[in-house]
Amino acid sequence: MAPDTVQRRSGAARRKGEVAATRESAPTRADQVARALAADILEGRRAVGSDLPAEPELAAAQGSSLAAVRAALRDLEGLGLVVRSRGEAPRIVASEIRANYAVTAQTDGDAGDYLARTRLVIDRQRQQIADAELAMLLGTPEGASWLRLTGLRFAADAAFGPLSCVDVWLATRAEQVGLPEEATASVLEQLLGVAIVEVEEEVMAGALTPAQARYLRARGGAPCLSLLRRYRKRGGAVVAAMRDIHPADRVGVLIRLRRG
Repeated sequence: MAPDTVQRRSGAARRKGEVAATRESAPTRADQVARALAADILEGRRAVGSDLPAEPELAAAQGSSLAAVRAALRDLEGLGLVVRSRGEAPRIVASEIRANYAVTAQTDGDAGDYLARTRLVIDRQRQQIADAELAMLLGTPEGASWLRLTGLRFAADAAFGPLSCVDVWLATRAEQVGLPEEATASVLEQLLGVAIVEVEEEVMAGALTPAQARYLRARGGAPCLSLLRRYRKRGGAVVAAMRDIHPADRVGVLIRLRRG
């Protein structure tokens, strides 16, 4: 929950209320399942480090559909309470809400799932010639022409305030493009007409500039996390880049590496 919509509160009961306040509209079945599971975790009935039952078992126990259970688990993952991996049961990783949105990625498909679960709202587009600073940021030649799109990212269900301010650079001379809200690598491929074979993500810490703070309705100078994705075609050339600037209290990043 962004600071502008829900104030942080202490105590298990208040944290439970924080989960309940994530949506203002009438709760869906997925909301109800998410609240019930979150309450079990926050109040200690399900221990950190343990696994939740498999999705079919959860659906049977909650009297709900698999779709509702999956949506509920996405909400819990977004609250930083569980992590999910393909082929494995969801694992409980926290007993309190530690971040407002979690980015969990093991593959480019997982990173794309995060982008698909958020909503990108673009409000400005303009052509930009890469100076030395931008060329270094993007990893491209100086003097290249880019279409720069600027906007805000929100949780897909609109329960959160803005999660981040976003800059997107596209290797096109077009003055304007129609970028869908779910700006995944597949969407960028269709937009640019090229195959993207590699997505590189760079994570950097910093502080919000006054302009970024105003845009995000946050405090100037507050800690922030920058997630920069470079999209490369075959041969290694960057054809697109996307940078999210997140206030530190609105996102978490989990990277899991498997051995062998």
